[in-house]
Amino acid sequence: MCYVLSLMVAALMFVACDDKVKEEPAPKGTLTLSAEVLTVGYEKQTQSITVEADGQWGVYPQVEWVKTQPSGGVSGTTTVKLSIEENKTGDVREGVVEFRRSGTTYELTIKQNYDVEAVTIADENFLAALIEKHDTDGDGILSTKEASEVRKIECSGKGISNMSELATYFTEITYLDCSDNSLTELDVTSLTKLEYLDCSGNNLTELDIQRLQKLTTLDCTDNANLTTIYVWFNFTAPTGFTKPEGAEYIEPAIAAPEGYELVWHDEFDTAGVSSPSTDNWWYETGDGGWGNNELQDYVSGGKYNGTRIAEVSDGTLKITAQKIDGKVRSVRMNTVQGWTYGYFEGRLKLCKGKGTWPAFWMMPKNFRAWPDDGEIDIMEHVGYHENYVSSSIHCKAYYHSIGTQKTNEIHIPTATSEFHTYAVEWTPEYLKFYFDGKLHFTFNNDGKGDKNTWPFNAPFYLKLNLAWGGNWGGAMGIDESCLPTTYEIDYVRVFQKIE
Repeated sequence: MCYVLSLMVAALMFVACDDKVKEEPAPKGTLTLSAEVLTVGYEKQTQSITVEADGQWGVYPQVEWVKTQPSGGVSGTTTVKLSIEENKTGDVREGVVEFRRSGTTYELTIKQNYDVEAVTIADENFLAALIEKHDTDGDGILSTKEASEVRKIECSGKGISNMSELATYFTEITYLDCSDNSLTELDVTSLTKLEYLDCSGNNLTELDIQRLQKLTTLDCTDNANLTTIYVWFNFTAPTGFTKPEGAEYIEPAIAAPEGYELVWHDEFDTAGVSSPSTDNWWYETGDGGWGNNELQDYVSGGKYNGTRIAEVSDGTLKITAQKIDGKVRSVRMNTVQGWTYGYFEGRLKLCKGKGTWPAFWMMPKNFRAWPDDGEIDIMEHVGYHENYVSSSIHCKAYYHSIGTQKTNEIHIPTATSEFHTYAVEWTPEYLKFYFDGKLHFTFNNDGKGDKNTWPFNAPFYLKLNLAWGGNWGGAMGIDESCLPTTYEIDYVRVFQKIE
């Protein structure tokens, strides 16, 4: 009897234990969203999503540009409003809104497009060829963003007669095949990164590749009326160049001011990447403040520990001030040669940034004392007063430290974004300063034969430099966030009167 009872108790215990093992976990709750992905336009807007749940839940946006109302709910059906800010980023953006119920997270992904600005292309065939190859999002439009990412254009045999928008949208391309079309003109002057150009089989009469020093392959054959191909100074045709027999390579002609002739120039058009020619330029070096409490260190040879500070590439000289090893490194370079009288001109694009102080100026070849021996400032610009450019002279009688300086400032709205010419005409009678060929300042010789008022009868040399900070450049403080910043020089030319 006891034995049977014991077996019954053991059996009951086994059943109880077995029931405990097979016990189902408590339900975690459910939540359903009316959509898992929401794609919207760039505009500021309000969207709605429906939430169905069997209990309490919360909503948590994971990006700042989405706000929700309400912030949660209980069982049943709830409409959540999503306030989405305008997308000004210039790109598609994506964010997540999380809905949480009993330890489980449900995600709503929001994809917001940007404001698509379509390129304007006059030639329908050219536009169609571009859309076919470069409409990456498949919306049938070539946006300015898509155009900016194009590096290779292949549009051979598409019946194109006009490609005038190349300079507007496609300056970064390295490869252009526009062969076998109906082009009578082709402006590639702004495509300075081009390495390959095939414009054969068109109706071109001339082609300007003067600024395309990176070009290694050119095919302009089968242009029956092509007679002139404009190239760079000291040009030798690369082995990859082919042209019609009747076409000539023509190096640039430099127009001289009336009564003057070219006696010296540097066009900075060496192929590839190099430093300025030491046949033409020498460097001043050091970080002693240069009499103006300047903060930069001028480096030797245009380099600092292998980093180019002065670089000749793509047809221009680029002086780039940059902070390396805890100090701003820059360049102060001077012409080897000096001249007495002449017309001195540079084509310059100035740098931006509070603390910058680029200059194009002249100092005496046989310098002994400042300001006694004179100084001619063709162009000076300080970054805190952007696009205001000054020309000045300094001598014993007239200089800024005693408040008698002779100077003039002009406003050039595009001084830091475009190239402009800055020049001085220096004769025994006067110094006249020009901006884009327009006279803006004159300093006359008083004729007294007094070096204190006119020391400008001895040889002077030209100078290019980019200072950082200092009494003028740093007068309103400095902002290193602008670094690196580049002062760009297209050319420097010297003309003297024809005897």
